[in-house]
Amino acid sequence: MQRPIVTVLSGVTGTSCDFYVRKCYEELIKLQYSVVVVHSRGCGGSKLTTSLPFHCGFSNDYREVVADLKHRMPQCPLLGLSFSLGANIMAKYIGEEGADCPLVAGIIVGNPYDMYKVINHLDSRSLSLNKIYDVAILNFLKTAFKENQEAILSAPVKFNVSKIVNSSTIMEFTEEMTRKAFGYGSAKHLLDDSSSLDHLNNIRIPVLFLNSLDDPICTPSLIPFDKFLNNPWLLLALTQYGGHIGYMGNTWPTSWVEHPVAQFFKCMLKHKVVERPASP
Repeated sequence: MQRPIVTVLSGVTGTSCDFYVRKCYEELIKLQYSVVVVHSRGCGGSKLTTSLPFHCGFSNDYREVVADLKHRMPQCPLLGLSFSLGANIMAKYIGEEGADCPLVAGIIVGNPYDMYKVINHLDSRSLSLNKIYDVAILNFLKTAFKENQEAILSAPVKFNVSKIVNSSTIMEFTEEMTRKAFGYGSAKHLLDDSSSLDHLNNIRIPVLFLNSLDDPICTPSLIPFDKFLNNPWLLLALTQYGGHIGYMGNTWPTSWVEHPVAQFFKCMLKHKVVERPASP
């Protein structure tokens, strides 16, 4: 077998420098796997080269990366690992591809599942941990817009820059910028269309979903347990603690999420999970 390639999608503010990405990278390299971290367009220090930014369900860029790797290295098994917003994008992509998905297996960590419900939850005005995440994500989105403003505004779309940069919630930012850039009639339309939730039934490769019961973003009420009961390709692992993709060890800087990641991929490749049964 040729050297496996793990493609990685991180969270909305994430890059290849993120702690959890680096810890998984270190563990996968020990197994002689190659690792490709895919940054969202206009993020991670890169500049937009078109007027189109990214959004929470934009799977086409990841699809293009996977297709290119498959074309250039057809003998190398492809695996997918994702976190948070990247988890939603990857789960959506795997479901969109169905039985034709070129990945051998996937691991989805901290998936929000229903983007509209999650954004409403984050935008709540209560002084809680989820509000801290909301402010951090909103500030990142505004910064990404400002850094790529010239390219985004070159689109034949009427934007109100003042409303974009002064948005007080993620939903407002999505309404004023993202949904317009992608031609949606409303923020809700974009978020509903971007959610991985309705694509889970169509997944036809082994996928491990890892969620924490104390996640302040994807709360237990948002986990679609019925989807896991009805699709034999899905495996849901729940932890009592871990927050939102925290999974820290007993001492800093240690974590443990990289260990089940490596074990699951190793098992899937060892048992050569390639034949896919018919739809359930």
